[in-house]
Amino acid sequence: MKRLLLVAAATFISPVHAGGCDEETIRGVARGGSVVVLESGGIYKVEPEGISDTALWNAGDGVLVRGDAKMINKDNGDKVHVTPAR
Repeated sequence: MKRLLLVAAATFISPVHAGGCDEETIRGVARGGSVVVLESGGIYKVEPEGISDTALWNAGDGVLVRGDAKMINKDNGDKVHVTPAR
């Protein structure tokens, strides 16, 4: 019983796929904030209304990627609409 509780607790404490989101780390931001490159190799184009936010994001920032439509910066709470470039 204790083992089951520990496994269940570990699942909820360290979610890698929390609420339909993938936890990622930014490798870099390019083209004045219009492109975000992730450590996992994912490359996302940022919709124009979000570029002023992503231009201020930094390598090493943690983000949540929700499907193929939204990216949320865990460090400052910015939310932007994105589309996968690759």
